[in-house]
Amino acid sequence: MTKIFFKRSLILLSILTSLIAVPMLGQAQVITAANAQVEAEKLERLWWDQVKNGDMQGLEKTVSPNYQQVLNIGAQNKAAWMEIIKKAKIREYALSNLKATYSENALIVSYAIATKEVIDGKELSGKPQYRLDVWQKSAAGWQVIAHANLNPVP
Repeated sequence: MTKIFFKRSLILLSILTSLIAVPMLGQAQVITAANAQVEAEKLERLWWDQVKNGDMQGLEKTVSPNYQQVLNIGAQNKAAWMEIIKKAKIREYALSNLKATYSENALIVSYAIATKEVIDGKELSGKPQYRLDVWQKSAAGWQVIAHANLNPVP
């Protein structure tokens, strides 16, 4: 009788644990408006820290192979962007007005960024300027797949 009671208790405990764990797993994957902002800011800081520090290996992982950006000089792929970043020297940056929306496996992020930056020996404006990034979540994690910067780039 004790063995049967113990087995039933163990089975009941297993079922209850499963019922509690399954909804918690689903909640961990749900991105809400509040945590979309937090996730977006974390990703943007990671990316801009990599740019600032010249971390080309980190950027290789953070930037999708299918990356595309648009600048005032036209559209570019990942290889062209990486060449620009190799020439850039960002001493500091500050993000503001970050807004994020989430759709399925993508974060769309707009923000203003003020930088102390030199490209090809030319100091760029330090005034906040708006950017738009699209991040996609895949098996490899979050990667930036698109970037828009319509401010003058030398």
